Amino acid sequence: MKRTLILVFTLFCTSIAAKEVSGLYTGLVLVADQSEQSRREGVRETFAQVLVKLTGNSAIMMQPGMQQFLVDAEKYIAGIGYQTLSGGPNAASNLGLQVSFSASAVDQLVRSVNLPVLPSQRPELLIWVVQDDGISGRQFVGRHTQPQLSEHLRQLMENRGMPYREPELDFEDQLSLSVNEAWGLQEAAIDGASQRYGVDGWVLLRLFTTATGESRGTWVYHVGDKRGFNDVHADSPQLFVDLSMNPLLDELAAHYTYIPQEDSSDLLLQINQVRTYAAYQEVLAQLHKLELVAGLNVSAVDGDRLSIRLEIEGDRALFEAAMVRSGRFRKQASENGYLSDNLEFDWISP
Repeated sequence: MKRTLILVFTLFCTSIAAKEVSGLYTGLVLVADQSEQSRREGVRETFAQVLVKLTGNSAIMMQPGMQQFLVDAEKYIAGIGYQTLSGGPNAASNLGLQVSFSASAVDQLVRSVNLPVLPSQRPELLIWVVQDDGISGRQFVGRHTQPQLSEHLRQLMENRGMPYREPELDFEDQLSLSVNEAWGLQEAAIDGASQRYGVDGWVLLRLFTTATGESRGTWVYHVGDKRGFNDVHADSPQLFVDLSMNPLLDELAAHYTYIPQEDSSDLLLQINQVRTYAAYQEVLAQLHKLELVAGLNVSAVDGDRLSIRLEIEGDRALFEAAMVRSGRFRKQASENGYLSDNLEFDWISP
């Protein structure tokens, strides 16, 4: 018997409504017991989780010299504790070790070795699943119909520090996107159905699972102006998701990472359409949220225009991209309709 799954991942790079991600400096792993050896191994594993979340690179620990940081992981601990987890049917233990690491100490480590950093404002991903198991026909799948696969995906996304949602699969979704449209990979229908969730790009992953449990298929993506595909073979649906999602998330993260600099550069930024004092406060709050901003000072207020002197880490292009991704600033166009070379944005009121 052959089972077929298609996972539809919606990602958007042109007008991402980025979501602030918390818990980037905290890791959680299953451990065998509360012995010193299990604790030491758990601390190292959670520290590796944190570095993956911060850099957006699932292979970061394979880089030269990174394993030494795991040996020294204990000195970065800010808090540690145990909790009971749902370890799954094949887990040897349901004892979880949660470790929080000092953000300032880890940031200093990242700077010292020039690791790329993925900002905490990240695109929220919407995941559709439609299945044909050869018996029941084609149907949408969610956490209520395949809880193990759904939980596996949740853990993967949590370990990567990437926010995501599952579709409601309610009547509105059924009207917007039929099973056959999803099965046929009809881009217009998928885009339309995804609009209610604030998404604006997609990835389709087709998975075939044989009677022996082997999983193979192809994922196809369209993110911004980029398209691509790849074939994946795995021993199980869960491993197939791992081998598909990790490279995809690595590629997505690479578009937004920056290397924090010890020395910051100065920029003069102009923000237009700041018409109230409340908007003025919101503009400053939004700028402070951007990791690349090391400092700022309002140098002038002229009507609805703010002139702000900025200190930024990383280059100007990365900063401009972060401004747009926040969803609250629009790059100003010049009189001829082209984007201005000046660092000038319009404020987008909520």
